[in-house]
Amino acid sequence: MYVCMPADHDSIRHTQRVVAAELRLQHCPPEQIADTQRVVADLLGPLCQAADVHQYGLTIQQSPTTPGAVRVSVNTGDTNMQSEIPIPRPRPPTDDIQGL
Repeated sequence: MYVCMPADHDSIRHTQRVVAAELRLQHCPPEQIADTQRVVADLLGPLCQAADVHQYGLTIQQSPTTPGAVRVSVNTGDTNMQSEIPIPRPRPPTDDIQGL
């Protein structure tokens, strides 16, 4: 999946919704969808604050190197960043303890 958006904070939220919809279509688990949305916000946030960035392209695809992982790529023309999110992402042990 590829999306091209203007570099502003409203676009980040819209891109996160598009990413979630795409990953649901790919039957990804909720934890991976949430992790991917966080990574998208982390990658796009600084770009949208940069005065010289007017738009970005974001690509989501299955990782060619890590089974069960999703690759997120962001391109602004001058910058290209990638991150892989495995299914599900490793969690600290406290995530398994209810009430903490």
